[in-house]
Amino acid sequence: LAKATNWAKFSATASLGVIHKGHIKESKSILSTYLPSGGGQRGSPYSEGGALYAMGIIHANHFDLETKGYLLGQLHGAQSAEVLQHGACLGLGLVCMATADE
Repeated sequence: LAKATNWAKFSATASLGVIHKGHIKESKSILSTYLPSGGGQRGSPYSEGGALYAMGIIHANHFDLETKGYLLGQLHGAQSAEVLQHGACLGLGLVCMATADE
């Protein structure tokens, strides 16, 4: 992952979701290194966006209200960071898939 750049970093981080698919209770701890932090030092937006997508992959077909809220919060907080918005939207779509929640 250290050698990847830009969208390759996004994809490599998102692939962690495929590896850990279904590990719902551990998702935040698994992705903690890559998830956007509340403030202070930020990592690569591509890794952070990929981590949000990975969270969606881990939770796909296992709706969790807390995860939905987390991803929505990240989406609203992303402001002008398009890569974070991209990852949050993809993750949110997977978390909410087939819930019939508008």
